[in-house]
Amino acid sequence: MSLVVLIGPSGAGKSTVANILTTKYGFHIQKTVTTRPKRGEQDIDHIFVNEETYHEMAAAKMFFGTIHSFGHDYGLPKFDPADRTVLLLRAATIAELRTRFPDAIVIEIDAPTEVLVSRLIVRDSLNRIDTESIEQEIKLGRSLATTTYNSSKLSAEAIAEAIVQDIEKAV
Repeated sequence: MSLVVLIGPSGAGKSTVANILTTKYGFHIQKTVTTRPKRGEQDIDHIFVNEETYHEMAAAKMFFGTIHSFGHDYGLPKFDPADRTVLLLRAATIAELRTRFPDAIVIEIDAPTEVLVSRLIVRDSLNRIDTESIEQEIKLGRSLATTTYNSSKLSAEAIAEAIVQDIEKAV
């Protein structure tokens, strides 16, 4: 089993890397459930639900874990990881995830704060611009990750290829 967990602050490129892993390398994205609005047709990494549906799912214990972030709820549905599964999570959820999946490969994708802020402005995610929170998330992610990639120095394609090479070396 190859369970790859991509963590990092908003705007780091997690979704872009995950999409390359699925289209080019045969990974499956395990989607999270969220109450946040969809950012566009390319926003395919989540299952979007209203608050009532989300809370019904949580009450039915359908999630491994949940987090409230940027004013919205996120839940990781219970699943059995298949070979080459990729998750996109926040660093704060990794301790709980590792209790269930101790062999998960955790990858931090980040970039300098000023780069992340400019990316968030371009995608109109102004509510996620808090430089102190971004820096704290980078620090936590780096402390938890197996490997860290800087998306301002490497393309998403190069990061995805490096992840696949690391998995193949480990097998």
